[in-house]
Amino acid sequence: DAQLAIERYIMSRIYTHAMFPNGDGDIMRDQLFQEHIKKLSNVITPSHKDLRIPRMYQFECPWTAAQKEIYMINAYKTPKDKVKCVFRCATTIMNLLSMANEKAVPAADDFIPVIIFVIIKANPPCLLSTIQYIQSFYGNRIGGEEQYWWIQFCSAVEFIKNMDYNE
Repeated sequence: DAQLAIERYIMSRIYTHAMFPNGDGDIMRDQLFQEHIKKLSNVITPSHKDLRIPRMYQFECPWTAAQKEIYMINAYKTPKDKVKCVFRCATTIMNLLSMANEKAVPAADDFIPVIIFVIIKANPPCLLSTIQYIQSFYGNRIGGEEQYWWIQFCSAVEFIKNMDYNE
């Protein structure tokens, strides 16, 4: 508990410098990426050619609970708390997918299109800087299930970078 309290205190003091080490360059990069996601949000649907989310999973669309979880990522200052936010988002999605299809356990092929959709619809600010921040200050300490979901999340963001605006 003491270590976590100290980490939270220190990170809150240096947060802006640690989150945006390149200053305005990082801020501009994040703004451009957020604009890209905003444009995608206007055309994205669960049946979009890049996602093709199966109809049985679309009943919970737009997965509002997961969107709320991931949008809150910037409310946390420590990298550990941000990773926990990603973990909560991922487990929320998996729980919703499991409820939609009780006959089978959802796999990565079911999860990835949904997390992409959720990230696009939530469009959390400073996403690229957040990933860089976590990788720099916490990347080598992530393990187990958190690491699995973190990698899935980063993969989804990388995929979003290359998406186009065509339906």
